[in-house]
Amino acid sequence: MARMYFDNVLTPVGFSFAVMDLIGVFLNALMGGLVARRMRFDAVGFMVISIISGMAGGMIRDALIGSTPAGALQNPWYIGTALVGSLVAFVLPIGGEAWELFRFHGDMVIVGVWAVTGTVTALRADVTWFGCILMGVLTATGGMVIREMMIGQIPNILVDRQLYVVPAIVASISVQLFYDLGWQSVGLAVSALPGIALGVAAYWLDWSVPGVEALAPVDSYFTRVKDRVGDKLPPVSYRQRTANPTLISAPTRKDVRDEFAAIDGDITHEEFIAALYRAYGLK
Repeated sequence: MARMYFDNVLTPVGFSFAVMDLIGVFLNALMGGLVARRMRFDAVGFMVISIISGMAGGMIRDALIGSTPAGALQNPWYIGTALVGSLVAFVLPIGGEAWELFRFHGDMVIVGVWAVTGTVTALRADVTWFGCILMGVLTATGGMVIREMMIGQIPNILVDRQLYVVPAIVASISVQLFYDLGWQSVGLAVSALPGIALGVAAYWLDWSVPGVEALAPVDSYFTRVKDRVGDKLPPVSYRQRTANPTLISAPTRKDVRDEFAAIDGDITHEEFIAALYRAYGLK
């Protein structure tokens, strides 16, 4: 990320995305610092969690696409910005409803922007279409996932049903379409907006990712069908099953031993086969 945007920082698009990238690092580092405060970490814990939150997604992406050393390690602004976010969380007891509103909407902005930057980075490394989407999602959410795994928590994007991954996918697809059309500058400028808009709309309209209970009507339907069909079928005894070779069930060991015990003397091949037939009810 450092090479791509900071090298073109004097252009309007390059400057805008460099600023947004650093804002994303700061906000995610701040989120990590607030987690460290809640977990009562020391100053070192604050710094580690903040750096992981702010930069891990982009660093893993760079490693996966072979862009090493990672961009975040080549530009001091990234680690410096993450440390500033950590310091703010360490010094100031941030919280309250207003902060939560700001945090969520800030998250949506960063998810959209980072999905675009991650996708474009992957595109320039000749990654496939679906691979670029994956890299965009990883850039946008990777830091949060690793941070929550480090503190022994299931990542929220897997369980809380808020739309983080879906807006990232939308932004990633958008920028790839613009690139396919040859409108790279337009794609960089506007592709984050659909993802941001979707995430904010989901928050205020109470949309969520469907869970397993979405299949409950289907499960209930097949349960009712099974109960109705089962009530109408007559009970099938063992003798009824043996009347039809396609419904035969295997005999127990006792059934086989009883048939063999009824034979006096040495058992011939023919008697052995006949005993098996009787055990299976095929007399």
